Amino acid sequence: MLNRVHRRAASSCPLWKPTLTLLLLALLALGGGAQAQESDPQDVVIHIRTGVNIRKLAASYATVPEAHIAGTEIYRLPVPTGDDAASFLARLQHDSRVVGAEPDRIVLQEEVGGSQLHFSFDAGDQPGAYIDQNAYQQVHLGSAHTFSTGAGVRVAILDTGVLARHPALIGHLTPGYNAFRPNTAPDDLPDGDTNAAVGHGTMIAGLVARLAPDAKILPVRVLNGDGIGTIFSVVAGIHYAVKHGARVINMSFGATQPSDALEQAVEEAIDAGVVIVAAAGNSNTNAPYYPASLGNILTVASVESNNVKSIYSNYGEDVAVVAPGTGIRSTYWNGGYANWTGTSFAAPFATATAALVCALNPHAQPSQVIEQIMQTAHPVDRANPGYKEQLGEGLLDIEGAVRNSIGEP
Repeated sequence: MLNRVHRRAASSCPLWKPTLTLLLLALLALGGGAQAQESDPQDVVIHIRTGVNIRKLAASYATVPEAHIAGTEIYRLPVPTGDDAASFLARLQHDSRVVGAEPDRIVLQEEVGGSQLHFSFDAGDQPGAYIDQNAYQQVHLGSAHTFSTGAGVRVAILDTGVLARHPALIGHLTPGYNAFRPNTAPDDLPDGDTNAAVGHGTMIAGLVARLAPDAKILPVRVLNGDGIGTIFSVVAGIHYAVKHGARVINMSFGATQPSDALEQAVEEAIDAGVVIVAAAGNSNTNAPYYPASLGNILTVASVESNNVKSIYSNYGEDVAVVAPGTGIRSTYWNGGYANWTGTSFAAPFATATAALVCALNPHAQPSQVIEQIMQTAHPVDRANPGYKEQLGEGLLDIEGAVRNSIGEP
């Protein structure tokens, strides 16, 4: 299983490959109650060749560029009035000025939808179990902070944003970016229709701040209050994080179909030395899920307090390790604390561990960091006889990974 971090996904290539596939990016919701947005996208993500004038290209199709990812040749174009995405993409495919194009389909956050029994709010301002919850003992936090606190490492959280003024997060954040609504702050706030995802990013940030206290958190908003983003916002977020010094990126969202634009952005981040951590998904399946199913990703599934796979958690050969994901307590967007459940909240345990390891090994390659974490995990096959070799190397051991990074037994 350890050699999984060295492979690339079968579809990987040095250039973003053109595709005509209309990517259905469905929400894998806890309980399966949310509705996927399946309507034809009104925008496309286009990668043009260097030297091509995007405005002239767009004008030749009777459209204008809406957005551009700085430092790249990637743009978002509206589908021309009276046209449809499929025919527009077909014409772009045959344009020699274009490297690749795909629909700007929706990407959705993991835990939205269904009955909201995964919420359990505390309106008070006391941290309670956030400071010392059983999950920390389960993943063997132990004396890890004696050896590393994550100092010098920047962790990007691509999500719904972060409440920077939360008392427990003050001093832990660096200025971030709103890729979903540029020129606005990357705050975690209710700006959607249902706002069922508000607080998601703040909770992930709280876990990273607790487990890697001296790492700096870079909030990158790629989803709105409904937990909805697009391929373009996610790719823009990845590029921003890499450009602004992220060493680890947490992505607790996904899609059931691949995206060439997303895959290329992830590969470029890895090549730049960034460790990518992704939630495995909440559909109790081993079907591909992206970005979790891409090569060289630290994919995290969820287990219960007895190390049995959580009923909702995805599994399969893409999983690297498991961590607790049920009833996890962390900082919330209203300034208080809350519990939430899902693989989204298992992922930041590994994200923080990667930050601790990177602080000790600033020049380690992402694959080496992931190997350190996987090598010290504890097998959970005995507790999960029906999922043998489907839960990676087993339960995350934070202190073990840190000690392994400095050569201590």
